[in-house]
Amino acid sequence: MGYLASLKNYCGKTHRDFDGLLADPALEQVHFIGKDITYFHTLFWPAMLKFSGRKTPDKVFVHGFITVSGEKMSKSRGTGISPLRYLELGLNAEWLRYYIAAKLNAKVEDIDFNPDDFVARVNSDLVGKYINIASRAAGFLAKRFGGRLSSDLGVEGRTLLDGLRAQRGEIERLYEEREFGKALREVMLLADRVNEYVDRHKPWELAKQAGQDAVLHDVCSVCIEAFRVLTIYLRPVLPALAAQVEMFLMVEPLTFADAARAIGGHTIGEYKHLMQRVDPKLLDALFEPPVVEAPPPGGEALAAEIKVDDFAKIDLRIAKIVDCALVDGSDKLLRLTLDVGEGKTRNVFSGIKSAYRPEDLIGKFTVMVANLAPRKMKFGVSEGMVLAASHADEKAHPGLYVLEPWPGATPGLRVR
Repeated sequence: MGYLASLKNYCGKTHRDFDGLLADPALEQVHFIGKDITYFHTLFWPAMLKFSGRKTPDKVFVHGFITVSGEKMSKSRGTGISPLRYLELGLNAEWLRYYIAAKLNAKVEDIDFNPDDFVARVNSDLVGKYINIASRAAGFLAKRFGGRLSSDLGVEGRTLLDGLRAQRGEIERLYEEREFGKALREVMLLADRVNEYVDRHKPWELAKQAGQDAVLHDVCSVCIEAFRVLTIYLRPVLPALAAQVEMFLMVEPLTFADAARAIGGHTIGEYKHLMQRVDPKLLDALFEPPVVEAPPPGGEALAAEIKVDDFAKIDLRIAKIVDCALVDGSDKLLRLTLDVGEGKTRNVFSGIKSAYRPEDLIGKFTVMVANLAPRKMKFGVSEGMVLAASHADEKAHPGLYVLEPWPGATPGLRVR
């Protein structure tokens, strides 16, 4: 139900009627799923929707898996793509949208993410072919013509733009049929035509020649008009980039219908670089195996460092548990009678009742702090401390473990 919850959340934020939207018979519902859940989402899920009174999907589109350089994704091997890590590194989401879309088709096929291919496609196609069209023309329009486009684009310019517009139906068809890769290839072939036009006319040289202002104006205007048409064709895949272009062109949100008309005589805004090239070093960082910080030992950080002399002040001795008994009125304590080799016994209270029965400890050897000052307690005087280990988070990791020396140790031996 996740997609319905997401849709309901979206409707709430945009003040739309969720129930009315789903009840609309004209609403087309399309499910995109991975190939591993085809059985459930094409058989059981539609049946559950139908018999619960909800609309069943009009179409179910199935995609394959994404592999990385030919290998299945694995975080431990560094062959997984984490979208959050991708964004944390400052990588542009539009790059990834373009790259994946450029490989998608209507078949149930896996697609491969290859870092070198990713860099080449984004830098060559998006930046080299598409973005550069605007960057090569916008500066001249701003400096020489106040940002205003020419109304008369000349025969060659109009022919070029007519050729771009003629492909609108084909590109729309490819998108509708989920042939995203073919659609983007068509757009990049159109971008090649525009770049050929730029290279023929060389606006950077026209700007240096006297009496060529009108030609320069037309050429740069054709570039911006062509850039706008290409943006329309790329908008389904690159919505954020298209929004930036709309701000630069100072136009309303573009639709495919806008490809049919020109905006001659329109004044555009200041050009700011729309997309950077991919830095390969960022991709290296993306695929570095995650550094998993080990939890602190025993659930807590080590104590501050001490010197040998500090440790020497603590007199740890082997002690034999001569007797052990419950302590009346205490839920935690056991009373231990310890022989530390002094010719007498000591009385020590220890909070280990939850882990040990008295009879299990009698006759065992353990380690105690022998020079700890006696402590007067409600139940008597405790003459030392028995060493026991436990996790800092006792609820998640219950257990108490009294230290016990190896066989052969005798009462009174010092732990050094």
